[in-house]
Amino acid sequence: MSVDFKWSSQGGTMLDGTGDLCLTSDPMESYGDMVRSRLKAAINAWKLYPGIGAGLKESLGYANSNETEIALRKRVLSSLTTNFLPSGTFDETTLALDDEITVMVYLNQSLIAQATVSTTSGTVTVN
Repeated sequence: MSVDFKWSSQGGTMLDGTGDLCLTSDPMESYGDMVRSRLKAAINAWKLYPGIGAGLKESLGYANSNETEIALRKRVLSSLTTNFLPSGTFDETTLALDDEITVMVYLNQSLIAQATVSTTSGTVTVN
């Protein structure tokens, strides 16, 4: 069984009530943390592991269009298949509403991460 640290939404390690580091209880938690880290990372942001970042912020300022949605999906696919998950073991879908595009990542038919890119306000939120 894979055990990892639990990470906060801001990227810091979480502590339990006694001040010890929190650990994941099952592998799906670890996968969710790793996917969220890749969604938050810029392209080539990690020197030791180039290419693992999805670079979602690069879509900021573009119109909410089919082309932008396809570009986001390609970035997510590239990020997750670079030394991590084999292609076909996960699904990524997008939902475009108004000025936001939400990318959802599913593993074993469970939502493990989602990122919302607001093309006009200039924000990227990863959950």
